[in-house]
Amino acid sequence: MLEQDNEDQPHPPYNWDHLSDDPDVWDRVRANLVLGQRLTGTVGLIPRLGTIGIFIDLGLPIGGFVDVLLLPDDTSKWPAEGTVADFLVWWMDPKRAQIRLVPAESGFRREDFDTWSLTNAPTGDPGVLKLFRFDS
Repeated sequence: MLEQDNEDQPHPPYNWDHLSDDPDVWDRVRANLVLGQRLTGTVGLIPRLGTIGIFIDLGLPIGGFVDVLLLPDDTSKWPAEGTVADFLVWWMDPKRAQIRLVPAESGFRREDFDTWSLTNAPTGDPGVLKLFRFDS
């Protein structure tokens, strides 16, 4: 019989062994992603609440990351470790194997995101934001 989740017990730590730092793997994964693409992931690690951001397990050989600048100022609104949510591909550095993400759900994004993103769009061009389909 499967053991039911007990909210009083912490979830086991995520295993990141499936991640790769092989540049060829990163090139293959990146070739199949586009800015604004929706991916479902699990918040796997919040190293220092309110200071860095959150690491997202996408089930891919490359990890995801949401920068603190894209998250609400109020850390109680951040998705908790273990939260499954949709994210959009915000940026892919050609050299660093990491998928930068932005939460699709407005409650997980910074409060002034609509205004902020006009001057901080991933390519420097706010026109790229037309590719993003955010939840309200």
